[in-house]
Parts: sequence; C-alpha cells; structure tokens
Amino acid sequence: MTTLANPLQQELHIQQQIQLITELNQQHVRQVMDYSKGFLDKTFPLARGSHKDVASYVVYYQQLLAFFHDGSTSGLKEPAQFIALIGHREAPEALLLQNEERHVELILNRRGLQGSQDPAGIDDIQLQTTTPDCNWFSLISGRQISCRSRAEKSFTAKDGQPFQL
Repeated sequence: MTTLANPLQQELHIQQQIQLITELNQQHVRQVMDYSKGFLDKTFPLARGSHKDVASYVVYYQQLLAFFHDGSTSGLKEPAQFIALIGHREAPEALLLQNEERHVELILNRRGLQGSQDPAGIDDIQLQTTTPDCNWFSLISGRQISCRSRAEKSFTAKDGQPFQL
C-alpha cells in the first residue's frame, strides 16, 4: 500500500473518498425508496399512475389524493385503504393505510434525511409486522421499530375523529 507523502494530497484524497461514499449512499437511498414505492404500487395502487411519480399527498374530504408534477391527481384504486393521518389535510405529516389487517404508515417530512431527497417528501415507510410482539418495520432503514416508540402518535381518522391503532 502506498502512502500519500504530502498533507495536501492526503486531504484531497480524503475529500474524494468522502464524496464517493456520499454519492454511493444517496444512490442506495434512491434504490431503497424506489423499491419501497414499488411495494406501495402493489399493495396500495393508485387509480392512475405510480407512487414513484407523486409530488405530494393531500387529504380531500375523506379521500387521499396524490398530486403529480404535471398537476394531475389520482386517488387510491381502493379509497377505503386510506384510514387516518397526522397533521393537516393539506400538508399531512403521516398517512396511515390499511391492507387487510396490516397497517402501513407513510411518514412525510420534506426536511428529513430521506424526505428532503424524495419528490413527495416521504421520509419513511413503516410496515406493521405480524409478529406476536407489537413491532413495525421501516422499509427505508431496514430496522424494527417497537410500539413503545410509536405510542405518542395521535392519528385522526379520515372522518375527523381520533384514531387509535
């Protein structure tokens, strides 16, 4: 292994390596997000279009609407799959979807690590597991999330009433 004799060369080499690793991490996040949105397309399909192309989500009356960059919109193919939200209908912080007995939460945060890079502001997609313990799984980070860490979440059902998981 050769060493860099000049401190300036060492610093330049370190900066290049940091840039390369940052680019690889960003590419990995995009791939994971793309895969996760493919999961949404299969499990919670839109009536038209793909979750991959959504620019924002809003709740209009009791319907979840996906807005695309061209100004068009689409609801869910099965509108009953949207069950609750956190935050304001015009700019939700989280959306709760349900397929059969399993819940999926889309966490929206345009200032978040992943949300700042995602056109729709999706910072995480969390899937309720079917294990005996109350656990959720982050599709983005690949980590288990205990229900204790989720206990303070206060959802509003699409009809405006409080919603508890």
